[in-house]
Amino acid sequence: MKMKFKVVVSSVFAISLVFSAITGADHHGNVRIYKLNSKDQFVKQKWLKDREKPGCHDLRRTRKANRFAQTGFAWCTVYSGDACEAGTELPAMWGGKKYRTADIDISQPQIKLIKGSEWYLNSEKKNIRIGSWRCEYEDGAENQG
Repeated sequence: MKMKFKVVVSSVFAISLVFSAITGADHHGNVRIYKLNSKDQFVKQKWLKDREKPGCHDLRRTRKANRFAQTGFAWCTVYSGDACEAGTELPAMWGGKKYRTADIDISQPQIKLIKGSEWYLNSEKKNIRIGSWRCEYEDGAENQG
């Protein structure tokens, strides 16, 4: 009985390792978008499809948002246009505490949003229209389809 249990556990472990290698499970990205409600409270948008996947993602229709958060990706960019159209990038300001890296100047608006939960798309506490977003695991991926 003990031998069968060890074989089953070993098989499950081996299958999970193979599945992780095939699916690229070493990356765990996540995107969250928030809008302000009538009481100036942030409400997480639940309509995001494929928010864990890298690449360009269109929204089903243009939505309004105020705050963008991402974890696990090297960078993300938010666009007012569909299909991550060049020229429609939306700058965001970091609103959190001092950032842990010297790679960016958080006192200036940014288009490449690195990991963090307090990227504000509008400093005037208003929602703005967004049409798509792109996230990538590596810095060199921004020129890929």
